[in-house]
Amino acid sequence: MSVIDSDRPTASAGRQDASPKSGWLRRRGASDSYMPYLLIVPAVVVMLGVIGYPIFKLIQLSFQNVNAYLYLAAPALVRYIGFDGFTKVLSDQAFWQSVERSVLLTVEVVVLSIGLGLAFAVLLNRVSNWAKVTVVTVLMFVWSIPALVSGTVFSWLFNNTGGVVDYICYELGGKGMLDHNWFADPTQGLYVVVAACVVWGALPFLVIGLNAAMTQVPKELVEASKIDGASPWQSFRHVVIPVIRPFLLLSTALSFIWDFQVFAQIWALRQNSPEPGYQTIGVYLYAQGVASSHYSRSAVVSIAMIVLMLGVLVFYIRQVIKIGEQD
Repeated sequence: MSVIDSDRPTASAGRQDASPKSGWLRRRGASDSYMPYLLIVPAVVVMLGVIGYPIFKLIQLSFQNVNAYLYLAAPALVRYIGFDGFTKVLSDQAFWQSVERSVLLTVEVVVLSIGLGLAFAVLLNRVSNWAKVTVVTVLMFVWSIPALVSGTVFSWLFNNTGGVVDYICYELGGKGMLDHNWFADPTQGLYVVVAACVVWGALPFLVIGLNAAMTQVPKELVEASKIDGASPWQSFRHVVIPVIRPFLLLSTALSFIWDFQVFAQIWALRQNSPEPGYQTIGVYLYAQGVASSHYSRSAVVSIAMIVLMLGVLVFYIRQVIKIGEQD
């Protein structure tokens, strides 16, 4: 019995043999769990240097009384003024009017851009390959044109002396449109001309991106919906939209951020001197920060822009999280 018992491995011996391996596995699992965080450390460091430090200086500047004279001639007179800069900006009626114009223009442009982008993306899926290549090439050319150039082109198109748009309206029966001044009324100039220019520049990205997203929609689902009796609109709404929803949310959020801070198109359309009625928050920021050299005041406006855009980003992130939970 003693021989047999001595040859039989004990439970404690088995545990001793397994313990080094299990400990190594635990250590390896712990290191693997930290690996993703280690990999993003370089990116976080770069982001802190590129974005974090400028934002810190921006916040610091907003609590000071810096202008061109103090910054260049008498830096020793620069001092902290607390929330006085915020009080002056938030009590300025022109600031809130620029915010209102920016919000209205952004909503209009985003709705038009997304709607037209979806329409053109659907059309691209229904044309021949050579037509699609031609359209995409033209869109890429439009996308490569700088915003200032686009603004100059639209200024010529809507010119009241020999403008193309006035001539087309005249030929279509608008007898009083031959010398119509689109910029005399800031409401018309901002929400028609500027909006058209911004939408023109935004369409290439949206059309190409949405068309690429639609290619990921399984054709079997679309065919099945048609067999079940769904109309083209019902098939698009209940089959295509849910599949492309992540990119649709992303493009909407990016469009809002881009369009909310529009500046170059307005600057070009108004020949480098926008009237008060054309001042969106981007133009207002330039007028305060560069034209008037009120650097601290422009820092306050910049922070207000960041806060407003962060609200959109929070909404976008929440929607993305919801989509991930559903998947």
